[in-house]
Amino acid sequence: MSIPFVDIAIIGGGPGGLALAQGLKKNGIDTAVFERDPVRADYVQGFRMRIRQRGIDALQANLPPYLFQAFLDTLGLAPTESLILDESFERLEDIGQASREPEDTHIEKSVSRITLRQILLSGLDNILHTGKHFERYEALPDSTVVAHFTDGSAVRANLLVGADGAGSAVRRQLLPDLKSIDTGVRRLAGKISLDVAARHDISPLLTEFNTNIRPRDGRGLMITSHRVDPSAHARHDFIGAEDPGHRDIPGFHFNNSTSYTWWNTAYDTDELGPDDVLEQLDGTGLLQTLLQRIGHWDERILKLIRHSDPSTVAFLKVKSSTPGAQWQTGPVTLLGDAIHAMTYFRALGGNTALYDTGLLVRELVAARHQGKPLLAAVNDYENTMRVHGYEAVRSSLSAMQRNVGANRPLKSVPAL
Repeated sequence: MSIPFVDIAIIGGGPGGLALAQGLKKNGIDTAVFERDPVRADYVQGFRMRIRQRGIDALQANLPPYLFQAFLDTLGLAPTESLILDESFERLEDIGQASREPEDTHIEKSVSRITLRQILLSGLDNILHTGKHFERYEALPDSTVVAHFTDGSAVRANLLVGADGAGSAVRRQLLPDLKSIDTGVRRLAGKISLDVAARHDISPLLTEFNTNIRPRDGRGLMITSHRVDPSAHARHDFIGAEDPGHRDIPGFHFNNSTSYTWWNTAYDTDELGPDDVLEQLDGTGLLQTLLQRIGHWDERILKLIRHSDPSTVAFLKVKSSTPGAQWQTGPVTLLGDAIHAMTYFRALGGNTALYDTGLLVRELVAARHQGKPLLAAVNDYENTMRVHGYEAVRSSLSAMQRNVGANRPLKSVPAL
């Protein structure tokens, strides 16, 4: 049986893989995306993504104009003003913990990851193939590569792109010695709709600002909001107000057309409890654990946590990739979290993955339409991607140390 051929095969249908496919399609380059899951329901999918200029530029380059306009129209609004409170709800002055690194963030803009996925999926009906669990690849003597899937199928390509996230199976084969690291930081996050917040008379200082709760001792709490305009979805009916794949999942977490306030906090390993205990708790149990820890804080803060939807609360181990890996350019490459996964601090991960796609599309256009050798194009992409991607990993980890360890040093954060 002959193996089907595609010029560029993409493993992984997250934002990076889909944005890459959109850019290749826009430029007339044959491509296909192979994704394991028909619906993305991982915990992070339920949250917004802060937008940076590097992400916007990549989307503008890769998307057709009508989809880029839909992206702009459906952006959420985030607070533009910031304040710092202590655990007694007293205003504090900023003592210089903010990053002095160059910023390209649009603090007033955020995008629902669900809405972004809906936009990126548009027009890819014959390009995206779900139910395809990547198993391994095989490099052939003619410089092509065959991707094998667990269902017994395979596809041959000139270039295989691993866009399959932090646990990338493509990376495990390409760079078997490259491991992710556990930073030792443990994160809790949750959401409350603005309607529910109003019903419980939550202070506007916790719904109208980017608010940092910085206690005199202990770990902090970050609070912000994501406001959406439901009429924007109505103007782009190909997107849909809600993702039908989430219809049977209870709770508020995967609702992407309702405005909300969300919070997150992070602790050192074992500060809230042993990992094996916390990993077994549901959202209600995690809320109770957090409330027990901060029960001496001002009631106005506790009320926000207490009325958060338990379906939106989960426990996450914060991990990071190890920057610096080098490899010989060939018919397999990587982008996004597959090569430079990072902590959630500074909102760099998703934007860096999108930036990768802009770099790679530009090089593949040069290869397919301007005569540049494919391996030279991939090599130039990889060199540029490594510089900005590895720097983002280091910056993200530094921000984590600066924020989580503000009042009490972390026990064991690796130096990268």
